[in-house]
Amino acid sequence: MRYGLKVNPATWDEASEWAATAEDVGFDALWTGDNIRHPRDPSTPVHAGPELLAAWAATTTRISVGLLIANVVFRSPMLLAKQAVTLDHISAGRFQLGVGAGMWPTDHAMAGVPPWPAKERSARLDEFVRIVDRLLSGDASDHDGAYYSYHDAAMSPAPVQQRIPLIVAANASASLEVVAGYADAWVTFAGQAAEEDFYHASIQRMRALDRLCLERDREPGTVRRILLAYGSLQPWSDADALPRLTERYRDIGFDEIVCYAPKPDERGTFEKAVSRLKV
Repeated sequence: MRYGLKVNPATWDEASEWAATAEDVGFDALWTGDNIRHPRDPSTPVHAGPELLAAWAATTTRISVGLLIANVVFRSPMLLAKQAVTLDHISAGRFQLGVGAGMWPTDHAMAGVPPWPAKERSARLDEFVRIVDRLLSGDASDHDGAYYSYHDAAMSPAPVQQRIPLIVAANASASLEVVAGYADAWVTFAGQAAEEDFYHASIQRMRALDRLCLERDREPGTVRRILLAYGSLQPWSDADALPRLTERYRDIGFDEIVCYAPKPDERGTFEKAVSRLKV
């Protein structure tokens, strides 16, 4: 099992401290989000994800850095692909890119666009990811789609990595089709769902993803499966919580668990848990 740490820091001191901790402890990846504001509390500090990752990429040496997840609601696929290549260079080939359709009404409000119906959300995600995948592969040919268009593009320099890992967030069936079509990895999270409900839903989603991959002549095992411990999944609730999550979700096929940085009152549990796991 691989482990990632997701941090949405309020200050650079906090961001720098957690980056050093993640590398020292032995986490495999360091992630941040892509929100213009905190979805529930606008007074909570939020920084721009790609810019924070650039700083992490320049000040870490071993750990992968990634965006989990780039928000389709207010991102341009062309600009995001260029940012991804730049971050890959700054990190010397340690960057990973997650993409998702956005889930908060505040995303649309801040972007100045009305909420999209479910069918449009899925269609936009599909076209967005397809564009990013093409551009990162070096195909900068013109695109005129239902939602996005660009001409006279260029993708130089090429990424450091032969392929920047492309991760797609998906719970719905239509989004899983996007994963099967273009993604190197799939990320899912419980959100408001009860843990037991999410666990059984994850099994069904894995089966659906396997079937969709086979329909596209892809080996299901080539798509990495990432669990974002969020909502009802609380890895720092006690010293045994992360080992329990690891065993339970590894057994159904997950390859990686990404945990949010602990709150101040969870720091002691965090230190015990990662020590026991020897990540």
